[in-house]
Amino acid sequence: MKMYTLFCSAAVALASAPSAVAACYDVSKNEPSELSGHLSHRIFPGPPNFEDVQKGDTPEPGYVLKLDEPICITGDDFADPKYMFDEVQLVPNETTEKDMARLRDAEVFVDVLNPMPAMTAHHHRPLLAWVKAISSSRDITESYGTAATTIEAFYAALHSGDGKLASTFVVPEKTRKGAFSAQALTGFYGSLSEPITLVDIHRTGDSRFAVRYRFRNGKQACDGSAVITTVKRGGRDFIQAIRAQNGC
Repeated sequence: MKMYTLFCSAAVALASAPSAVAACYDVSKNEPSELSGHLSHRIFPGPPNFEDVQKGDTPEPGYVLKLDEPICITGDDFADPKYMFDEVQLVPNETTEKDMARLRDAEVFVDVLNPMPAMTAHHHRPLLAWVKAISSSRDITESYGTAATTIEAFYAALHSGDGKLASTFVVPEKTRKGAFSAQALTGFYGSLSEPITLVDIHRTGDSRFAVRYRFRNGKQACDGSAVITTVKRGGRDFIQAIRAQNGC
């Protein structure tokens, strides 16, 4: 029995070893080259003390990717393969900066370049990487069979400035006049300097969804969120109400 237990323990250890090895990246080989997780914007404390911006330290804006699983790094004197971590500091370039701002607070895939371990106080996470490309990693299959597809269609129409099409996804009694009329929707969303883009959507109840979106109207940028209520009529989903959370 003891021999059997030892054999099983060894088998478990061997089975788990590959995943542990796979989670450790060699930065000397430009690993990792891609990552996924939740992107957030942070203000890090800089000089002179690198402790607290509210105590006189210089603000250093940056981005952090919260990984789905912890990783480790090797291949450099500053890399400790025994230390596991689940946050990476991401650095945008001129090409990816706007996309990172648009996808802030969302689940993303990133292609990265020049990964390096933290070496100075300006490096705020164990691993830094420069973002080559970024895209949303939201699983679109989560919308299948739900009213989320109606909401996505509504914002897709608004993105094109097509208020007439967008209004068809709203309950008819609210589209005859007012904010949901075809004329009003086209007039506002068709004139934006940067069209509205749906960033994220998730279900919060049987007929309620939380959405995040972004647009720019001249010099005014909107990083907005709203709660949307839907209703089913004749077997089809319609938007019944949209309640903005932050004034835009």
